[in-house]
Amino acid sequence: MTEAMDSRPLTWADGLKLENVGREVRIPAGSLVVRQGDPPRCFYVVLSGRLEVFRETTDGIRTRLTELGPGDYFGEVALVTGQPRTASVAAREDALLLEITKEEFDHVLDHNPKLARHIIQQLSHWLVQGDGRLEREVVHQAKLRQISWFDYLLMVGLSLVLALVFNLYNDNQIPLVHGWGEKLTVAEISPTRALELHRRQAAVFVDARKANFYEQRHIRGAINLPRLYFDLQYPMFRFILEQMGWQNRPLIVYGGNFSRRFDHELAHLLQEKDHGQVFVLAGHHAAWEKLFPVEEKAAAPPPAMPLGIPGLIEWLPVGFLALLLIPPVRRSPHLAMAGRLVLGVIFIQFALSKIMRPGVFALNVVEYGLMPPWGVNLWALFLPWAELVCGLFLILGIRTRAAATLIGGMNLIFIIGLVNALLTGLPINCGCVGEVGEPVNWWKVTKNAGMLLMAGQIYLYDRFLVLDRGGFIWREREI
Repeated sequence: MTEAMDSRPLTWADGLKLENVGREVRIPAGSLVVRQGDPPRCFYVVLSGRLEVFRETTDGIRTRLTELGPGDYFGEVALVTGQPRTASVAAREDALLLEITKEEFDHVLDHNPKLARHIIQQLSHWLVQGDGRLEREVVHQAKLRQISWFDYLLMVGLSLVLALVFNLYNDNQIPLVHGWGEKLTVAEISPTRALELHRRQAAVFVDARKANFYEQRHIRGAINLPRLYFDLQYPMFRFILEQMGWQNRPLIVYGGNFSRRFDHELAHLLQEKDHGQVFVLAGHHAAWEKLFPVEEKAAAPPPAMPLGIPGLIEWLPVGFLALLLIPPVRRSPHLAMAGRLVLGVIFIQFALSKIMRPGVFALNVVEYGLMPPWGVNLWALFLPWAELVCGLFLILGIRTRAAATLIGGMNLIFIIGLVNALLTGLPINCGCVGEVGEPVNWWKVTKNAGMLLMAGQIYLYDRFLVLDRGGFIWREREI
């Protein structure tokens, strides 16, 4: 709120004189004198107090332009150009201003060449300052978009160190490379020799995979004994052998998974149960499907197991896809902040469920059939800790652009695995939370596509509550 006073002659800075024009107004601290975008009406001279000139975007990013004190003036740009106010001016403390209308301003310029030259010089000075400020802002934005390799080394290295150290003290410890340093104690049998025994019904074929895979396709006459449930199902397996009179026949174990880990582990366990002859089917992991007569039927999806709160939160990225269709919302830093919280919670929840039991997660990785044998355990150890570290960094606002790209990369890898499982008909769960998970379907792909786009939006527009190289950014960013 302003207070009008009688006009009087004024001796202005640098010997410039304004006589019998304008009126004095008092501006309380914190009040706006002019607002960005308002039509031009008056020119102001600061008699006392301090004022701040700034610009502010629709999404709340404030650019501080300058500070004014006694003898300074403002409002001439809009009056000269006839355009709306280009900036806002607010009082930092109680101020006294001389308010001059547009008609009075035009009259003063016509009869005061010295003042006109001074304003032209000031406008030129501000133009040069604006060019420099624009250049600094472009450089600043370019540097923000330049993600240092250190950001990635920090998160990847921290995840790897935590994974290795925790694995040393974990009761469910697994070797870094499955079977590394172990000698194979089970002999392999060639496919042609095994086929001959199958035709003569002189051997018992044992399928080491989960029941879903066995039911989908298996060697005709094979018995299913999943490696994961050996202790539970072995008594029934033994009973079948006794009922069929096959106790003395050789056992040939096959599994068909890429790493072959189920085959050798099951064969080793059968040897420990004092079965006389136990072999592992040699050759390519899926060669038996073309060589042996098989029984098959349409794959039945595994039963869905609820994921709890993380499973419900996973639906939020699907709604995020709709928000991207609204341009102002799409570019909102507040949406990026919400995306950081959602992705952070999802990845932290999923990570904590897998960290304690890396062996179970390793078997889930095996089922996708995309990871080479030597990398399964390393991936099972590293990935949950990478999810945890990136999730924490997103929530805390630390290196969020790098964290978003890493999470986006993890989502992309997962989408590839899901699509491959769908196209090849793998009857598996997603493996998101250890043994618990949703069946692989296109809804799962959609959820992860939403998370991938959410990571991209964070990368492009995140600037709210961020710990950047220049310091902590709250709501406003001053330049």
